[in-house]
Amino acid sequence: MSALIVAGGTVSDELLVQEAKHADCIIAADRGLEALERIERYPHIIVGDFDSASGETIAHLEQYASQGVRVVRLIPEKDDTDTEAALQLAFAHSTGDIVILGGTGSRLDHVLGNISILGQGLERGRRVFLEDTHNRIRIINSNITLHRKNLYGPYISLFPYGDRAVGVTLQGFKYPLEQATMEGFTSLGVSNELVDETGEIHIKQGALIVIEARD
Repeated sequence: MSALIVAGGTVSDELLVQEAKHADCIIAADRGLEALERIERYPHIIVGDFDSASGETIAHLEQYASQGVRVVRLIPEKDDTDTEAALQLAFAHSTGDIVILGGTGSRLDHVLGNISILGQGLERGRRVFLEDTHNRIRIINSNITLHRKNLYGPYISLFPYGDRAVGVTLQGFKYPLEQATMEGFTSLGVSNELVDETGEIHIKQGALIVIEARD
């Protein structure tokens, strides 16, 4: 059972329609509700402090609640973002992959925060993806295999999350690595590509941000 979180950043209607088709649980985080309204799709849960939502959207909340949509109102002064609160609900109401749309855009602080919370899936054994028109992002701490036919785009970038990632091996890539230690403050892992039909990313210690990108 998969979940889709729609946050208040930039959301492509085409991508939203595509992802909503496959989601068993759809959660609107604050202004993300407006994106769902554009494609005339009801969420199962709405969560947020609604400080960035339009007056019209706020007025609709009671209507959604009367039709069985769960509405979770948060206070504006809180430690976590609306998107992180939505992620906690997604963990509770789904068992499969979680995709976050609307988690990128003009606010770089929110983008970095949304990348950070992807790691919450690691301790739960869940895959959490942050997607937009050009990128699919996740955090890993164990070995994965990428298949060319399933890639989001041709470019694959890796960044250590935290202090360092140890024992990183890349097989099937244009720029391979063998038992490398990837540390912060470097662009070593930017813009790699597969040269085989599959690519192996192995990691022994630490975590990696993995970005599949297209122009």
